[in-house]
Amino acid sequence: MKEIRSGAWSPELSEAEQETLFVIACDTLEWCVGGRTGAFSLDRYGMTETLRRPMATFVTLNLDGHLRGCIGSLAPVAPLGESVHDNAVNAAMNDYRFGPVTRVELPRLAVHISILSPITDIASLDEFRLGEHGIIIRKGMHRAVYLPEVAIEQAWTMDQTLSSLSRKAGLAADAWRDGASFQVFSSVALSR
Repeated sequence: MKEIRSGAWSPELSEAEQETLFVIACDTLEWCVGGRTGAFSLDRYGMTETLRRPMATFVTLNLDGHLRGCIGSLAPVAPLGESVHDNAVNAAMNDYRFGPVTRVELPRLAVHISILSPITDIASLDEFRLGEHGIIIRKGMHRAVYLPEVAIEQAWTMDQTLSSLSRKAGLAADAWRDGASFQVFSSVALSR
């Protein structure tokens, strides 16, 4: 298992808790892609106090090195284990950019779990640290987010990141330069 921290924030997860999150995510994928027999229960996973604490998460699925689904929440709306379960279902079945994950794809999926720090407003883009912070742009009714690792994985500069983020929000590429507000966060990204 690989853990990448962006910034100093940490949810303080033990290796056993990290493993439990991956088991929840993988079991969830098998359950939702394989036909959902019965309700999915988290009771069998030995939910620790940390795994029951509300935290914001994203679940990212890659197929053969390419994005296959990514869904999450920016606010801690559910306990950590439940958040990973919910976002695994949504990344596999409800990411509007892709069709639902199929059984044939399951063995080739790589699962990444990002656990987000609380979000912070920034007054200036000088406060944004590329690769250390995730970023949210808001302008009018438009909004988009990138996790901290996105700019690094794409080898983007600050301008390229902000231009892509603007386009993702449905804005012109240079919309970030005037009248947009920004928020940042750190994350712990778990991969295997």
